[in-house]
Amino acid sequence: MKYPVALTCGALWLASVSSLAWAADVPPGTVLAEKQLLVRHIKDEPASLDPAKAVGLPEIQVIRDLFEGLVNQDAKGNLVPGVATRWQSNDNRVWTFTLRDNARWSDGTPVTAEDFVYSWQRLVDPKTTSPFAWFAALAGIANAQNIIDGKAAPETLGVTAVDAHTLRGAAG
Repeated sequence: MKYPVALTCGALWLASVSSLAWAADVPPGTVLAEKQLLVRHIKDEPASLDPAKAVGLPEIQVIRDLFEGLVNQDAKGNLVPGVATRWQSNDNRVWTFTLRDNARWSDGTPVTAEDFVYSWQRLVDPKTTSPFAWFAALAGIANAQNIIDGKAAPETLGVTAVDAHTLRGAAG
């Protein structure tokens, strides 16, 4: 029974750490300024804007403004859609996330399930030296610990792109 607990913890951590952006609800008919700017006061210079390496509040504040994760949290801490419009599991061991069709990077390129696979594989890759690599193992993602320990290739992580808009994660 450790996997359902680990996956629940994983989902909560994923929501808190990788739910990296909030979008404003703009009422219909609202005229926006031609140039959109985000101004944020941050006391200290961010040490890194790499989501796999960011550990401090300055980094997290900027990263939350730059990226959106699979899920977000509402004001009460409930999981709400981010890039994933829905997520489901029949056994709490394999989770399937369906991604929004209109998710785009800042250059207009579509965000795909493969982008999330890359991110998770990079997180556990020993070459990345992520301080959060251990989390993938704690969450029970298949083969995470072997990859972190250098015994398996990052491509063997239990996270796969079924198609451009479907991501699947499996417990080990």
